[in-house]
Amino acid sequence: MKQGAACVLISSWKPGDMLMRSSLLLVGLLAIICLSSGCFESDNGRDNDQLPIAVTILPMKEIAEEIGGNRISVTVVVPPGAQPHTFEPTPALVSRVSGSKIFFRLGPDLLPFEDRLVERISSFHPDSIIVDLSDGIDLIQQGECGCPYDHGDYDPHIWLSPRNGAVMAEIMAGALIDLDPEYTEFYSKNLARYIARINEIDQQLTEDLADYQNNRFIVTHDAWGYFARDYGLEQVAIHVGGREPTARDIQQIVQIAEENSINVIFVEPQFSHKAAVSIAEELKATVVVIDPLAEEYLDNFLIVADAMKGAMT
Repeated sequence: MKQGAACVLISSWKPGDMLMRSSLLLVGLLAIICLSSGCFESDNGRDNDQLPIAVTILPMKEIAEEIGGNRISVTVVVPPGAQPHTFEPTPALVSRVSGSKIFFRLGPDLLPFEDRLVERISSFHPDSIIVDLSDGIDLIQQGECGCPYDHGDYDPHIWLSPRNGAVMAEIMAGALIDLDPEYTEFYSKNLARYIARINEIDQQLTEDLADYQNNRFIVTHDAWGYFARDYGLEQVAIHVGGREPTARDIQQIVQIAEENSINVIFVEPQFSHKAAVSIAEELKATVVVIDPLAEEYLDNFLIVADAMKGAMT
């Protein structure tokens, strides 16, 4: 007998048993067929009535779901832990995004892979709806922060500002209403509720960080320019434009830290901590993790603000 095969021990036999056993065998065979063919519903399956939506990064997922609720199903292009500046989507992912009703991207000339992805989607699906979330946002230009971005002339990290988040939410709501006008009231109410929450957090951050105007903070990666602009802070990045710092860069950062009494170095999960740890050891500073791609979009701002307050006290 093969390992794993069913074993049935018949201790006695009666004429009526044959029909019963035949019925049980038939039920068992039907169950096996159903399981293999998927005729039972799966709790993991997507509701067929939901609109498939795609977004570039994880923080955008919260915005989309807060507006779209159970009307949408969201695909995130860049998976957790990946680095958007160097990310390349697989053909399977391109196909999945192409099948979405709307692809909400950050915007043109912000992330190289986004532009290439849009070209590929448009070539296969010319009718695909591509929505730029940077429309209406005052982008930080290269000259404003002195950052030689390798991904274009503008800082792509537009989501790292609650005020920009409000603009992005409004754009998403408008696109969903255009696509699904029957649910206009639903999307509009969700938008109003989410904007109110954004405004509360923005006000709280303004008050919490008011005493730290013009203060500098050192961070691994130059992602926090919009956040710094909103609340009167100044970021000093170790990795600028995605490149590794030189020995001269590190010494300049150490000097800035000493001149400004900085005793905390912020690192991010997506970047190497090697240079940051080296700087922290020289300064006898503390290393603190903050995540620019956290899934809990609005709550993450409060976490980051608390960390910065502690660093600048």
